[in-house]
Amino acid sequence: MSAAVAPIRVTMCLRNPYTHDSRVEKEARTLSGAGYSVTVVCKAAAGLPSVEERDGIRIVRVAPPSRWIPGWRFLRNSRIFERALEETRPQILHAHDSDTLGPVAAAARRLGVPFVYDAHELWLGQGRWGRSWLYFALMYLFFSILERRLIGRSAAQVTVSPPIARWLERRYHLRHVELLANYPEAGPESSRDLRTRIDPQSLPQGAPIILYLGGLMEGRGLEALVQSIPLLRSGAHLVLLGQGALEVSLRRLAAELGVDRRVHLLTPVPPDEVISWAASADIGVSPLVPSSLNNRYSLGNKLFQYMAAGLPVVASDFPQVRDVVVGSEAGLCVDTTDPRQFASAIDGLLADRDRLRAMGRNARRAVEERYNWDVSARTLLEVYRSLGVEIAAT
Repeated sequence: MSAAVAPIRVTMCLRNPYTHDSRVEKEARTLSGAGYSVTVVCKAAAGLPSVEERDGIRIVRVAPPSRWIPGWRFLRNSRIFERALEETRPQILHAHDSDTLGPVAAAARRLGVPFVYDAHELWLGQGRWGRSWLYFALMYLFFSILERRLIGRSAAQVTVSPPIARWLERRYHLRHVELLANYPEAGPESSRDLRTRIDPQSLPQGAPIILYLGGLMEGRGLEALVQSIPLLRSGAHLVLLGQGALEVSLRRLAAELGVDRRVHLLTPVPPDEVISWAASADIGVSPLVPSSLNNRYSLGNKLFQYMAAGLPVVASDFPQVRDVVVGSEAGLCVDTTDPRQFASAIDGLLADRDRLRAMGRNARRAVEERYNWDVSARTLLEVYRSLGVEIAAT
């Protein structure tokens, strides 16, 4: 009688509660669907179980130390994560972003297993975003040292955009960083109506909807986007589908500009519903501003979600974004720091409905043919096969 074959055990590490992280969810499902046994070790949060199973993936949430001492708490938390990772007995570890590099690299060294470094963003290229200069400088110094020591120890590296891949290769003398873009799962075309979530007295029948998906945070061009609304001749309404620190200030700005009845802030929807809700809008906007190197090098998830929903896109004029949007004839790229350019692009598309619909079709076709998760899934599985970890018999 032949021995049973045990699946290769993969443990991923991330410092969020694993509730709205579509990238990690897609990666975990891809590996699980290919026969790997996947565990996600992540951050605990109120109301969430410490251990659960979802989509065949085991989730272990780790509670941070209660004492708040800057620096000490982060290092102590890293040690807690490290122990939790080791307890899963992984054969491969996967570090999601640089804030998990420490515990993942330490656990990998102790267990003698390879690990994958997955850069969701350019960690050292982030903006200060309201933090003190001292805190920002110390954080930059710490992660500069950490990345230089540990990224080269990873067996493979993947990231979300070509500019970030090339930056990592140059800085850390890496042979090749694989592009594992945040492409969506194309799926069938379907639509839920955003209008059902808005007071009908605030949204006239037939008024165009401009949609922003994602967090309401600094550096995302949201102030200029709101400032563009009173400049629109089309009378379009803006829907911000997300939450974040700027919510109060964006409401205040809309009121000061007299467009508070045309700017609608809605709570996020589950990741697997985003595209179907987006499909009921007229235009998707990706307004990142070049306030940090990370922003300038980004190729955001929302961009491809709009395209999967069949929406034409108005996006930041960054080279890698232009390659996708203009290269697919799926929308326009503008200076997103200038409300007038935003307004002109949006009004121009809404005034030419044939062009608007053609760009939406082009966007959807580009996702079906090229910018879909199947492409990224193949890359992910090729990376894992290259690690040379053999399947164990039981």
